[in-house]
Amino acid sequence: MPVRRRRTHAARTFLAVGVVSGLLLTAACSGDSSDDSDSKPAQGQQIPADATAIMETDPYTAARWSYLVVDPETDEVIYSNQADTFMFLASQTKHFTVGTVFNDLGVDQTVTTPVYATAAPANGTLTGDLVLVGSGDLALGGRNADQGKFDFATDGIDHVYADALPGAVLAPGNPLAGLDSMAEQVAAAGVTRIDGDVLVDPRLWETYDTVEGLVPSIFVNDNLVDIQAQPGEPGQPATIQMLPGNGLFTIDNQVTTGAADSDSTLKVAADEANPTLLHVTGSVPAGKTSLTVYRIEDASSWARQLFVEALQRKGITVSSTSKSNNDAALPVQGSYQENLRLAALESAPLGESGGMILATSYNTGANTFVCLLAVKAGSDQCEDGLPAVRDLATEAGVPASDFVIMDGQGGDPSSATPTAVATWLKWVSDQPWAETFWSGQPILGERGSLSGVGVDSPAKGKVIGKTSTSADVEPGTERLVITTQGLSGYLDVGDGKRLLFVTAVSNAVFPDLPRGVFQVGDDVGMVAAAFQQAQQK
Repeated sequence: MPVRRRRTHAARTFLAVGVVSGLLLTAACSGDSSDDSDSKPAQGQQIPADATAIMETDPYTAARWSYLVVDPETDEVIYSNQADTFMFLASQTKHFTVGTVFNDLGVDQTVTTPVYATAAPANGTLTGDLVLVGSGDLALGGRNADQGKFDFATDGIDHVYADALPGAVLAPGNPLAGLDSMAEQVAAAGVTRIDGDVLVDPRLWETYDTVEGLVPSIFVNDNLVDIQAQPGEPGQPATIQMLPGNGLFTIDNQVTTGAADSDSTLKVAADEANPTLLHVTGSVPAGKTSLTVYRIEDASSWARQLFVEALQRKGITVSSTSKSNNDAALPVQGSYQENLRLAALESAPLGESGGMILATSYNTGANTFVCLLAVKAGSDQCEDGLPAVRDLATEAGVPASDFVIMDGQGGDPSSATPTAVATWLKWVSDQPWAETFWSGQPILGERGSLSGVGVDSPAKGKVIGKTSTSADVEPGTERLVITTQGLSGYLDVGDGKRLLFVTAVSNAVFPDLPRGVFQVGDDVGMVAAAFQQAQQK
């Protein structure tokens, strides 16, 4: 079982989190000032008072604000500060990753996950193995993919961040729908018994080890075990539900119920001696269901077990009692025979999954997109997908010196200047896939990672852009140190006019997490809202 590099970065959230480095300047700068000797003078108009008021509050007295607002039709600079100085991109990197996949692979492109037999079934019995071949399908039938969608939670934070932030909820759709469909196809092919093994072939690419964790070519339920706690009365045990239900893991429930106004401290960890035993600990508030997740490290064994159970639900007997994937038994790559293909599952279009990646800032999804680019380039090493992103940025007019990308999600020190980001966004807007790109973005007060920001603002629905956060927690004090919080996209200022914008703050310190993450996200969003309102036609 591969071991994931554990991180203590609780602020993994919507975002790419990394170690603070010397790439960002640490000089203090707030408001519209730009008196650093290494900085270019501010250009354009005086920023609106509502923006200045936010920039000058306590969390930002020693922080640095970068921003740029431009008219893409005339290239007029409306607001600018530190626009030609590097900032950490964090999840703004997903602008580039997703855009490159849309350009190079196509928004309508799908991927197919096949299931092969290694021998022809006879009289209902497969005396051989049944192999599900990983294709990089992020949903594998979940998230309502059977309807051509890639849905995500809209009534709370999507479960992919349930171990980082409170308020997470289950993802929409049946996560086992794809496995059930493939199992039904196997049964329809006349198979009633498998006397060999059931295997998962993950060899489309070598598992990508990223800041966020491992990125394999096979996903079921985002490779997460949802752990949902139903509280009892204060002081009493809580009830735990494991979703999807499976025969691979067992639960040791040690969760209690706290007061209704308490915070959830729900945590899950695998037993050191028995990694299939999950210890669930902590307290959950009375009167409210709480959710966390366990992140699967052996994706092949996870998918295999769930596929075996799907086959059994369709009346197919599986003789193997193994709980792990036998990689050594896999056929030689490229040796699968089309006449022995017993099932297949088509994914939702990449435009749909890309929209979810943008809206929720799904790190694993963005890194999977890099792996798909590597496969297109003929490689099974995911990092070989990164040159395509760099090359397209260069084609868009972004100087190589102004853009650094470390992975698909935006792990530090992925960086760019605000000018570089605006240059990319202007180029994107002229591409045939621009509508899909922009429709996938968060929207102030309405969609994705901006849905809870500015819900009462007159700018609601008029700020469209990608959020980004890079942060860490200071040992001993538990203070949240924001390396960067950013937002970039376009401002709808009326009369069919759009202004491109980038805004970010770095080196801000907050008393704790998660309140600090929510506050800095709100503040950066409301700075963008102030820019939009000041330019409203």
